[in-house]
Amino acid sequence: MDDPHATALDALRAAVLDGPGATDQATRAAAASGGPLPDPLGAYVTKVREQSYRVADEDITCLRASGLDEEQIFELTVATALGAALTRLDVGLRAVREGTR
Repeated sequence: MDDPHATALDALRAAVLDGPGATDQATRAAAASGGPLPDPLGAYVTKVREQSYRVADEDITCLRASGLDEEQIFELTVATALGAALTRLDVGLRAVREGTR
């Protein structure tokens, strides 16, 4: 029997990372995984992953000045947030499994 939650997560991953978009799939995948990206995008992705509460208008202004448009910034923000959330979910699920052994 398929896990409906896993199926939904797979569909979400595919929609955000593999679907068509204003940014290429490799950049979205790097944003989601925390992989290397050139600054200012790399610094922004790190901030979203680790200290999202500190993201400010200045960060977006810097990304726009580097040539990214609003749609690209949105996509990369969503990919980054998804990657961070899935990482935390995996850690939590692993802890639950280990705690029930």
